[in-house]
Amino acid sequence: MQVYVNWLIAHAVRQPDKYATLPEAEVSTWLSDRWQRCAWQQACGIVQSWYSNEREIPPVLRNLCIQANANVVVIEPSKSPAFDFWLRISTLEAGKPVRVPILLYGRAKDTLNEFPKLCTGVTLNKRAGQWYATLVVERRGPKPKAATVVGADIGMANIVSTSTGGRYGQISPQLRQRVARSTAKRRRKQKLNACLKRKELPPVDLCDHRAEAFARNEIGRALNQMVDDLPAGAAVALERLTVKDMRFKSRQMSRVLRAAQLGYVRDKLKFKLDERSIRYRSVQPAYSSQQCSRCGFTFSMNRRSQDKFVCLWCGYTANADENAAANIAERFSDEELNSLPFREVETALALRFMRRLPDARSASAGLDTSPGQPGGESYKRSISPVQTPV
Repeated sequence: MQVYVNWLIAHAVRQPDKYATLPEAEVSTWLSDRWQRCAWQQACGIVQSWYSNEREIPPVLRNLCIQANANVVVIEPSKSPAFDFWLRISTLEAGKPVRVPILLYGRAKDTLNEFPKLCTGVTLNKRAGQWYATLVVERRGPKPKAATVVGADIGMANIVSTSTGGRYGQISPQLRQRVARSTAKRRRKQKLNACLKRKELPPVDLCDHRAEAFARNEIGRALNQMVDDLPAGAAVALERLTVKDMRFKSRQMSRVLRAAQLGYVRDKLKFKLDERSIRYRSVQPAYSSQQCSRCGFTFSMNRRSQDKFVCLWCGYTANADENAAANIAERFSDEELNSLPFREVETALALRFMRRLPDARSASAGLDTSPGQPGGESYKRSISPVQTPV
């Protein structure tokens, strides 16, 4: 796979064809035709992702990973008390498979006791000279229909804020310190790699696995608390995040953004909701932090700061993340808005606001907005939150 990846990048193949003719004349290998095709298809996927993410450093495959289905690996129960399962691995010699013993740890045994049906796929990973097998259990069951919707806003000040007023996890000072130390360590490693490159020696890994593990532990605890506090029978509306497009002018804030691992938060939250059979949906997040959850007025100046939201139309004041979470919850059943691209959302929200509040047309034409007119105290009392059916 590494050889094929290097060949595709060297020839600048940005959209590789998984079913194209293999470059056997330029890449010599002892693999069979079937294994060559498997390695080629994996390499095509890696290179296509590399170009899509606009990376500059070519990918280096360091860890061995085998994703096997029932045609290659079969899970068999063990009759010996010393092991829990056997993996029967097929070989190129017919009738001569290899059997590898598998010993489960405590949590895996508890999971199998609760969900005894195993899926056929097995993933094998080699780390630090040892092989580990990942087994998947089948947990089927219809998710119940939701009576209410709770919006979840994923951010940097709070890992998750909900429309019910909950705030879970923060970018703590300890994490910021770890980011600073990790940045200094990365700079030293980059200088070291420059020296190693001149000496034609292999480079060192730039990742700080301890800082990453620390951040993910904080995220896991926050998400567990958030899921525990969800009302019974509630569905969750999530942001349809595109983390790769997020950038800050400040390099320090961009490093904190990477440390916050928003994409990991999104994926981990979906995993925990699936684990507890809680219905969820990813909705259009555009302008959710600038839209007033009470009257629907959308303007960039509504959000005064990271944590404060003040609507310039009706005067509604709230925590910025909670206001965004309320808007996300309202979009759970909004098929029209969820189908729109990002650039068209602002226009759609403005048209909805004009239709919802007809007097806004007069106000926008320059008429008086003093008390008693739109924006005044008597007008605020006439506004009621819009209820969205689930």
